[in-house]
Amino acid sequence: MNHPKWALVIVDGGPTNVVKVIVAGEGARGTLDPAPPLTGVTPAALEAYAKALGVHSVLVLDKRAIAELSSEIEAALKFDHDGASQGLTALRVLKKHAGKGIWTEPSLLDILPAPHAEPIQRTFDLLVPDRTALAAYVIDDDRSKIHTSIIAVKEGGQITRAAQHRAIADLVSETAFARDWEKSTKRVQSAIEERFAKPSIALFLERATLMKILTGPSDQLARELNAKRVIIDPAPAWLLGLLGGAAVAAMAGRAGRALAAMLPESARQRASSFAHRAQGALKDSGAHPFALLGFDPIELWSRVKHHYRT
Repeated sequence: MNHPKWALVIVDGGPTNVVKVIVAGEGARGTLDPAPPLTGVTPAALEAYAKALGVHSVLVLDKRAIAELSSEIEAALKFDHDGASQGLTALRVLKKHAGKGIWTEPSLLDILPAPHAEPIQRTFDLLVPDRTALAAYVIDDDRSKIHTSIIAVKEGGQITRAAQHRAIADLVSETAFARDWEKSTKRVQSAIEERFAKPSIALFLERATLMKILTGPSDQLARELNAKRVIIDPAPAWLLGLLGGAAVAAMAGRAGRALAAMLPESARQRASSFAHRAQGALKDSGAHPFALLGFDPIELWSRVKHHYRT
C-alpha cells in the first residue's frame, strides 16, 4: 500500500507569500526549492495546488500564526490531561483558526468534530464493559500468516494492557489459524479469555477485505458482512443493531435506487425527509449508541473516507 503524500506550506503575512513547501510521504521530495507559488487559499485553488504538487492533501500555515497557536494550545492544556485529551484540545484551537492563519485541503478542520474528553469516556464506558478484551485480526490474503493483530484489555475505564497474537501463539498457532481463520475464531477467543479477559468485541478479516471497506462505497462493510468475509464475534447488542442497519441500508441502496427512479420527485423528497427525521429521533432519544458523543463516528468516516488514498 502506498502511503498518501501531503504538503506543508509555510506562508508569511499572506496566503500567497510562500516561503517554504515541504512534501512528506512515500517517495516525497522533502523541501522544494524554489517553493512553487500559491495563487490563493480557496478550496479550488488549494485543490489545484495539491494536484500540481502531486500530493493528496495540503496544509497552509501562516508563520505569524504559529506563536499564537502555540500560546493558545499551551494555555488550554492541563497537567492531568492524557494524550487523547491533549490532542482534542489542540484540535479545538486549530479549528478556531481555520481560515484565519490555517488552511487545509481537504477541509478536514471544518469536518472533524472536537468533543471534550468526558463524552468520549462516557461513550467508551457505555459500549465496552470493564474487565473485557477487545481484539482485531487482519490476515494476509494468501493466509500464510497474520498481517496484524491487537488484543487490548479494558479495566477501570482505561486500556490497561495491549498485546498482539504473539502473546497467545503458544495456545493458537499463527500459521494454523491463518490457514483456516474463519473456522478458528472461537479458539482465539478462548485463548484471549484464558490469558487476558473474556472478549466483548472481536473482529476478523483479510487485508484485501479491509482495504475494500476503507476505500469502497459506504455500504461496503455491509456487503462484506453479508458475504461472511468479515466476522465480528462476539458482538454486543449495540453493534449488532448498527450492523443490522448497515445490512438493510446496503440492500436498500442497491435495490432502492432503481425503485426511487420510478417515483415522482415529490415522493422521493418526502421519503428522504422521513429518513432524516427518523435518524434524528433515534439520536435524540438516547437510543443511538453514539448519542453521548454528539456525532456519529461511522457517519463521519463515510464523509471523509473519499479523501483516503491507497
